Amino acid sequence: MIRVRRSGVSRLRRSGVSRLRRSGVSRLRRSGVVLVLAGVVVAGWAGPAAAHAGGLVATDARGRVTALTPAIAGLTVTAIEDGAKLRLRNNTGTPVAVPVGGGPATPATVAPGTTLTWADTRASPVGRKVAAGRTVAWSLVLDAAGTPVTVTGELTGSPRPSPAWWWAAALTLAVAVAMLARRTRRPDLTLAALGTLAAAASITHVIGSTLAVASAPPLGTFVNAAGINLLAWPLTIGGAVAVARSRPAGVLAVCAGAALTAVFVLPDVTSFHRAVLPFAGPATLERLLILLALAGGAGVAVAGASVLRTLAEARA
Repeated sequence: MIRVRRSGVSRLRRSGVSRLRRSGVSRLRRSGVVLVLAGVVVAGWAGPAAAHAGGLVATDARGRVTALTPAIAGLTVTAIEDGAKLRLRNNTGTPVAVPVGGGPATPATVAPGTTLTWADTRASPVGRKVAAGRTVAWSLVLDAAGTPVTVTGELTGSPRPSPAWWWAAALTLAVAVAMLARRTRRPDLTLAALGTLAAAASITHVIGSTLAVASAPPLGTFVNAAGINLLAWPLTIGGAVAVARSRPAGVLAVCAGAALTAVFVLPDVTSFHRAVLPFAGPATLERLLILLALAGGAGVAVAGASVLRTLAEARA
C-alpha cells in the first residue's frame, strides 16, 4: 500500500511539473508572438511614408543647376539633396515668381530677401529613369519683375547595384543568425548581441539619412525618420542589458525590438535597387546598414521563439 501511494504521488508530481512546464513555455511563446505581431502591425501602420528622412527616396540620378539666363545680381537657384529639391534665394529688390507646373508647391512668389525651397517635378530625379552615364536636360522659366529668367539644369545617371546579390546576402545573414542562436551554449547572450548590432545599424542608418537632408531642421527630421524605432531601440538595448543580468524576460524584449527594427527598415530596401541614396556617406555603407538591420533583426526575431522555449523549459 505504501509503495502504491508513493508511486501515485510521484506520478502526480511529475504530471504537475510537466503541466507547469508546458504552461510556462506556452505563456512565453504566446507573449512573444503577441509582441512581435503587435510590432509588425504598429510599424506597418506607423509610417512607411515617414521611413525616409525628409521624405527623400533613392533614385537613379543626381540633379544640378547649370545656368540662369540672363544672370541677375542677387538671384540664385541651386539644387540640393542630389537634385530632389531646388533652393531659390532672392536678394534682389523685387519679387520672383515660380511658374505653375512643378508640383503642389507651385506656383509660388518669393519676396525680396527671402528663400524658397521646394521639390519641383521638372527638375527632380524622383520617378525618372536615367541610364548610367546618360544626361537629361531640364529647364523652367522664372519671372523676375517681368523679366523671364530661364533656369537650366541636368540629371546625370549613376550605375545601379546588383539587387540579387544584396537580397541573397540578406537571406543568408538571416538564416545564419537563426542557426547561430540555436547552436551556441548561451543563445540568450547571442540574441542580445545580434539584436544590439541590428539596432546599432538602424541608428546609424537613420543618422546618416538625417544628415543628408538640407531642407528641414535636423532634430525634427531625425525623430520623424526614426518613427517606431524610438520604441524599438530602447526595447532591444534594454532587453540586452536584462539578458546580461540573467533575466530571461530580456530575450523577449530583444526579439520584439529586433522584429520592429526589421519591419520598419523595409521601405528602405529600395537602396538595394537604386544608385543614388539619401544618405550622408558611401552608398555601400548605407546598403550594409540596411542589410544588418533587416536580416539581423529578422533572424533574431525568428530564432527567438526557439530560444524562449529552451529557456522556459530549463527554468521549469
